[in-house]
Amino acid sequence: MKNLLFVTLLSISVTMLGWGQNPSQSLPTKIDQLVNAKMSAYKIPGLAIGVVQHGKLVYTKGYGVKSIKTQEKVDQTTVFHLASVSKLITAKAVMQLVQKGALKLKDKLVKVIPELRFSDERIKTITIRQLLNHTSGLPDVRGYDWGNKNQATDALANHIKHLRLKLKYPPGTKFYYSNLGYDILARVVEKASKQIFEEYVKRNILAKVGMAYGDFRYFKIPANLRCSPHSQRKISGKVYVRKTYPYNRVHAGSSTLNASAAEMSQWMIYFLKKLPTNAAYQKMLKPSFDAYPRIGLGFRLGKIADKQKAGHYGGDKGFRSYLMLVPEENLGLILMANCDYKEDFRQEILHPIAQMMLKK
Repeated sequence: MKNLLFVTLLSISVTMLGWGQNPSQSLPTKIDQLVNAKMSAYKIPGLAIGVVQHGKLVYTKGYGVKSIKTQEKVDQTTVFHLASVSKLITAKAVMQLVQKGALKLKDKLVKVIPELRFSDERIKTITIRQLLNHTSGLPDVRGYDWGNKNQATDALANHIKHLRLKLKYPPGTKFYYSNLGYDILARVVEKASKQIFEEYVKRNILAKVGMAYGDFRYFKIPANLRCSPHSQRKISGKVYVRKTYPYNRVHAGSSTLNASAAEMSQWMIYFLKKLPTNAAYQKMLKPSFDAYPRIGLGFRLGKIADKQKAGHYGGDKGFRSYLMLVPEENLGLILMANCDYKEDFRQEILHPIAQMMLKK
């Protein structure tokens, strides 16, 4: 299947490079120059991007290496850890269950997960909607314990059951980014669907758009598609391969999606195609909290070239990512890199590419 995917993507790239009469035929060269310059300036080992527009894959390519040790080249099928870009898929799973009638946004969290443990009675008022837009008042995760290799299917359920929840703010009063809230949402998906979170997402979201290899479970990713996490020494500036891959099953909802630029491009095409007629998708991209209008349901909102953009940044030990949609122009872009330093390169690459596309 990987060979078929690669051949298909290669043919698309060749077609694009020979755009002939299209005034945008220099786009691949411009993108290459931009990406290579930023990779050199920021010492990025490996990176992949994908660009889609009007229901088609416009450009996808890998740059650099999967690991500075092996020097194996990155291509568009190389799988990266996407960190908080995962939240978009988790939010999509929740909204899908809302559409199916298995959940309501106004449902109280304690109704869905009655075994939650807490001493603060205000937690009883938290809704699913507040978890989605980070207004639940819950704190962030304190420690990820990325070295935890517990792959039991009930790892998430046991983790959530033994939490002792406390609030930083009263629910519904303040935007406060909470990875914990999204880890809990993964358990909400399990409760509402009666399936393991990763299995539900794989069957009902990822596989539906042709993502054969993308998965929230790192151990499911074929070894030949993986890349290594990299960091940089603070004093010497030397780049090195991290010993631990950022994976812990209890943080699936907030952080553990692994996917390639090629497959995330497929997801963006699907999402943008369905957006005009899907009320749930539209709700995800609308401001959801008056006091902080830059948050939708899962998506972070903003502007680029006076047009609405929606997306999410991702960052964990050894990896950085950025997914951005410009719905008005049916445009989607994804960037993923196997390093965790000098993270401004994400917008310094994707924003100029988006502007190139908007000027076409």
